[in-house]
Amino acid sequence: MPSERVTPNPMGRSRHPTWRAAALAMALGSACTPSNLREWRPEDHDSGATSTGAVAEAPVNDDPLAAARGVFAAQCASCHGASGHGDGPMAAMFHPADLTTPTWQASRTDDEIAASIRNGRGAMPAFGTQLRSEAIPLLVQLIRSWRR
Repeated sequence: MPSERVTPNPMGRSRHPTWRAAALAMALGSACTPSNLREWRPEDHDSGATSTGAVAEAPVNDDPLAAARGVFAAQCASCHGASGHGDGPMAAMFHPADLTTPTWQASRTDDEIAASIRNGRGAMPAFGTQLRSEAIPLLVQLIRSWRR
């Protein structure tokens, strides 16, 4: 099959219509700019209006374990399940402990639970470098709150 040979355009125009269209759009765009258009300045944002209403306070969460529930949902629930019963979507593969049973709860100290979270245990990965230091004691409190 013979190779196609490209010959230069004697008129000096590009053979690529997209370049011509882009150049034309840029030329028309700059020609159609309103004369009163200028660059934004910070004082443009200040409307001069002042608020007379009270400032709303941030909502208060009275649940001291709310942060632990969020961490557990993000890091632990895929294996241990949302409530620690060992029934998460990955449970069939890893067979995690049911953290709520009296037998399991009685067999571990708080320090041992914290060490398992921090360093991993068996198929459970270590989370010590992924969690803030204050999250681990909160997770232990959450797990202890599930005692039956």
